[in-house]
Amino acid sequence: MESDVRRIAVSLVKLQKQLNAALAQHPEMPVTLPQLMLLNLTHQHGPYRLTDLATKIEVKPSAVTVMVDRLEKRGFVRRVPDPGDRRAVLVEVTEEGRGALRKAWNLREELLGRVTARLGSEEVKLLADLLERLTGERARTGF
Repeated sequence: MESDVRRIAVSLVKLQKQLNAALAQHPEMPVTLPQLMLLNLTHQHGPYRLTDLATKIEVKPSAVTVMVDRLEKRGFVRRVPDPGDRRAVLVEVTEEGRGALRKAWNLREELLGRVTARLGSEEVKLLADLLERLTGERARTGF
């Protein structure tokens, strides 16, 4: 059992690295991978304070500020006042940002589709079912 668990761990890490590398190099990728993480978090969980984003994605607040500046310049996010603290601002995803997220997720799905093409359709369904059982939730699809 131990060796099977190790094989799974190694394979998952390797697959994630391969997908991330292919996604980062894809000519149609609208944002960097760290920017994608920031957009995805903000989209899924609503507006975030800059400091909370930095903590969540494990970078310095100054790095998040630079990311948000770049995303804001491209119209993917906007800063809005925090209704709970006049001194703070929240970052929220714009419609353009949701479009960039859709594009990035479609690219990721396309790349993963190339990988899973090595499997039969029943194997792909089984893999999806098993991964959902391991994560404890049914995968959400769409935006």
